[in-house]
Amino acid sequence: MICHLTEVLKYQFTNIELLKVSSINAGFILTLATMSCLPVFGQSSDSNVTSSLMPITVMTDKSSYSDGDKIIISGMVKDQLNVPISIVIRDPNQNIVWLGQATVDSDNKYSTEATAGGSLWTAAGTYEIDTTYGSKDRTAKTLFEFTGYHLYPVQIQGSSYNATYTITNGTIISITPNIDAKLLVISIDASGNGSLTISFPRTLIDARTDANDSQFVVQEDGMAITFLESKSDTARTLTMSFSSHTKQIEVIGTQIVPEFGPLTFTVLTASLGIFLYVKRHAWLHREFIR
Repeated sequence: MICHLTEVLKYQFTNIELLKVSSINAGFILTLATMSCLPVFGQSSDSNVTSSLMPITVMTDKSSYSDGDKIIISGMVKDQLNVPISIVIRDPNQNIVWLGQATVDSDNKYSTEATAGGSLWTAAGTYEIDTTYGSKDRTAKTLFEFTGYHLYPVQIQGSSYNATYTITNGTIISITPNIDAKLLVISIDASGNGSLTISFPRTLIDARTDANDSQFVVQEDGMAITFLESKSDTARTLTMSFSSHTKQIEVIGTQIVPEFGPLTFTVLTASLGIFLYVKRHAWLHREFIR
């Protein structure tokens, strides 16, 4: 009887141990199965993962650009097709403002440059870059912001007058007024042949004969050049080309502040006050004599 009970206890103990081992093995196997289903990180960069999924990718080096800035457009392709990538930039109204191409290198990467601004870039806002690599099923797009015109504050005797401009292949270093000669000297750093569109408020500089508008004179490093002009009641806008060697552009008018600026008005006001004071006292003196 005792032996029989001992055998029963051994059998139950053995079953319990087997159940423990089975539970451990089941947990171990489940862990391995779960790990085998997880992705292995660190084997490739985000760009490589993206390029392995997308036929083509596109990106820019910045999210926002001003007039005259360089836009670096780059990306990757999944397969080599031995054809160039077509690149189109569209403005907020979906008008095409730039067309270009890029060649894919041996690493399946491409890169090219575009210049923000010009006669077609008339609106500030969100611009779109569309890329096509061989066919319509191999396309990609990205967005960036174009801020539009630059502002340059021209300082004259404590007052500031904002000139607005766009420039291609160059930057404006300074705008210096010459009150006696009634002109503005625009110093530029040209990186190539380019163009400048600049708008001046009439309160800053103007060209008039009697009550009518007359022509400005524009000089490039001392030589007169041709230009286009548009105007409103408050501003005049000039558009001109320049060469890669240009250092200065002079805009010559017929009047410039402070011809009737704050100082002039102060002097006139003081003079008028003195005149009225003297005249009043002279009148009182005459009345007293009477």
